[in-house]
Amino acid sequence: MYSAVIAKPKRNVFAVLDIGTTKIICLIVKINDNFSYKVTGTGYKIAEGVNGGSITNVKHANYSISSTIGLAEQVSEETIDQIYVSIAGCGISSFNVHNEIIAANHEISDRDIKRVVFQTFEKYIEENVIIHNTPLKYHLDDMTDIKEVGGLYGKRLSADVNVVTASRPALTNIENCITNNGGLNMAGCIASAYSAGLACLSEDEKELGTAIVDIGGGCTAIGIFKRGKLVYASSVPIGGVHITRDIAYGLCTSIERAEYIKILYGSTIITSIDENEYITVQNSENDEPTQVFKSELINIIRPRVEEILEMVREQFQEQKDPINKVVITGGTSQLTSMKEIAGYIFNKQVRIGCPESCSGLDGEYDKNPVFSAAIGSIKLIVDTFYKNNSGMLGQ
Repeated sequence: MYSAVIAKPKRNVFAVLDIGTTKIICLIVKINDNFSYKVTGTGYKIAEGVNGGSITNVKHANYSISSTIGLAEQVSEETIDQIYVSIAGCGISSFNVHNEIIAANHEISDRDIKRVVFQTFEKYIEENVIIHNTPLKYHLDDMTDIKEVGGLYGKRLSADVNVVTASRPALTNIENCITNNGGLNMAGCIASAYSAGLACLSEDEKELGTAIVDIGGGCTAIGIFKRGKLVYASSVPIGGVHITRDIAYGLCTSIERAEYIKILYGSTIITSIDENEYITVQNSENDEPTQVFKSELINIIRPRVEEILEMVREQFQEQKDPINKVVITGGTSQLTSMKEIAGYIFNKQVRIGCPESCSGLDGEYDKNPVFSAAIGSIKLIVDTFYKNNSGMLGQ
């Protein structure tokens, strides 16, 4: 596997797969004649055999992936042959390269632009796999910092390109689990920070310098957008699962009950009410339930949340350009007072991000931050291959 950059869909029905540590989501999408789209099938299952976004048990992961895809196919009554995969963890990192070609003093064509952008693949010889190769700005002769260079005349064309890579073994393991489903091919990978940003950020936020922080189960994906483009992608290896384990250990209960307690009572800041409010904890099926102050639960949750956010802040501090705003999404973003504690740690404007409403997703799935990466992946495919290529429709 040399590249996992997204490939063109074969027809007007495609699927996206979001592989996380705690859940796997498959959405099957149909494109309409006016470029609108509808989710016709949804598969949502607990993940097994996955940790930090990487496959750790092939047998269990293969079953989780195939059953999730099968459920979506059953609901949609479609059989898919291509699937786009949103990934977190997997050694994702990004860097910038400068590419340059001689265009022979003529009007810059689409072919010239492709040549200078794709030069990245000629230069890159590392072990990791390129999943995104995004031009940030172009330069033509003495003109610099050009956003759209097509149609201009010039000779020396160069481009500053942001490259996102992921671990080759991690992607190969994911691809093998997908291709084990007969007739199904992986059509490309998408960094979950990129797709979550597309789902949750406004056009102004993407333009002016905003970070997206997608706190998943096993890891936290980080993306930074500026001038409408993804300029940085990374992750930290801690997420909501680690908070759940802390609760299970601190309150001497099971992982399943700890997750339930986190969802129902989880918060990051103690209020005066919390100091006097009790919550019931069932240590095991054979034990009598016990009561603990809610403040005790928050004192378990807060240090781990602070650790996650401080690790993210360290990556922010390494950036040359300022970050004006932070948007937090993912399941763990729903903890009470997450916005307040993140604002304190980052010392920036913070909001909690949810994906826009998506046709075909109803009830608990609609505008659910757990679906941010999956919905953003749909948006990327539609914007890249359908809105810019009307000939795709009807294929």
